[in-house]
Amino acid sequence: MYQFFFRVFFISYLCISYCLSGFASEETSVYKSEIKKVSVHTVQCFPVGWQMSPPIIELKGQNQLQFSFDELGKDIQDYSYRIIHCDANWESSDLSDFDFLDGFSENQIQDYEFSFNTNVDYVHYSLLLPNEDVKLKLSGNYILEVFQDFDIDNVILRQRFMILDSKVDLKGKIKHPISVDLRKTHQEVTFSILHPNFLIDNPHLDLTVILRQNDRPDASQMKVKPIFIRKNELVFDNNMEYVFPGNNEFHYFDLKSFRYQSIYIRSVENLEGETVVNLSPGKNRHFEPYIFRRDNNGVSVVSVDERKEPNTEADYAQVIFSLPFANELRHGDIYVYGAFNNWECNEKNRMVYDYDLGLYQKSIYLKQGYYNYAYALIEKGQDLPDMSYVEGSHWQTENNYTIYVYYRDVEKDYDRLIGFKILNSTKNF
Repeated sequence: MYQFFFRVFFISYLCISYCLSGFASEETSVYKSEIKKVSVHTVQCFPVGWQMSPPIIELKGQNQLQFSFDELGKDIQDYSYRIIHCDANWESSDLSDFDFLDGFSENQIQDYEFSFNTNVDYVHYSLLLPNEDVKLKLSGNYILEVFQDFDIDNVILRQRFMILDSKVDLKGKIKHPISVDLRKTHQEVTFSILHPNFLIDNPHLDLTVILRQNDRPDASQMKVKPIFIRKNELVFDNNMEYVFPGNNEFHYFDLKSFRYQSIYIRSVENLEGETVVNLSPGKNRHFEPYIFRRDNNGVSVVSVDERKEPNTEADYAQVIFSLPFANELRHGDIYVYGAFNNWECNEKNRMVYDYDLGLYQKSIYLKQGYYNYAYALIEKGQDLPDMSYVEGSHWQTENNYTIYVYYRDVEKDYDRLIGFKILNSTKNF
C-alpha cells in the first residue's frame, strides 16, 4: 500500500513539474507582433513620416515611432501599454524597467478618434514613442504590449520595434550564387561590418547578426557568422550559406477608392451595407518567365482617395482573393501572405478550396490602401512558408535584404543593436 501511494505521489509530482515548466517556457517564449483580440485591425508601427520603413529609430535621434490600431465599433475601451526589452532572439532580456526606460512602466493610451463618414464604425487609437511618459535608455529589440482594463494579463496585441545605437558601418551587395543549379533562381548576399571606432574582441561570441529578405521574420531569416576577420572589418561571404530564393515580384491592388475599379480589381459591390471587393483571380506562376513589376516588397500602406485623413476616413471592406487550381493540394495549405498580416500563416489568411469553382478562395477584412501580397504554401508537417511553389523563383526579382547587428554587452547583460542596413538586389544586376 505504501509503495502504491508513493508511486501516485511521484507521478503527480512529475506531472505538476512538467506543467510548471510548460508555463515557464511560455513566459520566456519568443515575442512576436500579433493581434489577440478579434475586433482589432490594422496595427501599424513605423518612424513618423516613413510609413514603409521598418519600426526602427535611433536611440538619441529626434524621430519617434508612430503606433496605431483600429477597433471596430463605437465604444471607447480602456487600453494601456507597457514596454518589454528583448534580446536578439526576441525573448525577454529580464532587465528591470529602471534599466531601460525613464518614466512610468505602464501608461494609458489617451489619443483616440472616431471614424468619420465611413460605412464601418471604428475607433482609431494612436501613440508616439518615446513620449513625455516614457523614454528609452538602451538600444535593442522591444515589444510594445497593449492590454485592456488595466489588466496586464488581458493582452489585446503585441508589436515589435527596435532602437538603434549606430556603432558600426555596413556595406554589401547581392550577386549570382556560385552554384550553377541556383544561378537562375536564387540570390546571394555578401557584406562586411566596418568597426574602426568600436572594439569587438570575439565576433563569434559577442555578435548576433540577422539577415532577412524583405524583412520577413520567417523562412527568409538567417543567423550569420563572419568568414574572415580583418583589422576593423568582419567579412560575411559564405558562398554556400547566404543564398535566398529570389521568389517573384509581389501581387498588388489599389483599394484607395471604392468608386472605380483599379487594376487587378474585378468588382466593388455594396451588399447589405458592406463593401465587398473581388480581386482578379491569381495564377500559378511557378513555370512562367519573370516579368518585372514595381512593388513594395510585401509592404502595404493605408491610404484613401477623395478624403484627407486615412486614419479615420478610410473605410473597411471584405476583400476576396481567388487562386485557380485544377485540384486541391493534398500535401499542404495555401495562404495569402504579406506584411499586412505580420507575415504569418494562420486561419485568418488560409485559403479554402472550392470544388465547384475549381479554385482556392479567402475573404479578408482590410482597410482602404495599397496592398502587396503573395501566395505561400506550407507543407504538412512544416512550419515555414514557401513562396516559390505558386509564385516561382527568379534571380532577377527585386528584393531588399535587411541586416541587423547585435552586440552582447557583458557588463549590463543585454543585446545592443549597433548596426542596421538595407541592401537592394537590383543595384548589382
